[in-house]
Amino acid sequence: MNRKLHRVLDEIQKTEEKIAVWQEHLGELNVQKEMLEDAEIIKSIRSMRLGSRELLEVLEGVQAGTILLSNHETEEEPEQNESREFMEPEHTENDGTAELAAGNGMPQGMESEREDLENEREN
Repeated sequence: MNRKLHRVLDEIQKTEEKIAVWQEHLGELNVQKEMLEDAEIIKSIRSMRLGSRELLEVLEGVQAGTILLSNHETEEEPEQNESREFMEPEHTENDGTAELAAGNGMPQGMESEREDLENEREN
């Protein structure tokens, strides 16, 4: 065979091997990213300091889409709130946790945010 063709075939083989190595590396990085995201989610949920039942209600609401989680970041303090996706619940006199409003599965005051989000989606 032609020498140039051999060189091209060799180069193709080397490139395919490098691609396989990089794809494996990318897969490992994606797994690592997911693990770190999961750890951050757990950390955020735990910081809410909810009782078992309240935690279950919040998680069910998040999964069902009835609870809206947002990042309340101000323009003046972006670096302070950067990693906080969840706000700690406001403490009430009864048991120290936010009560759920009117069977919607949302903390009080969140109903209007949910309605605003739904209105934005419709427009």
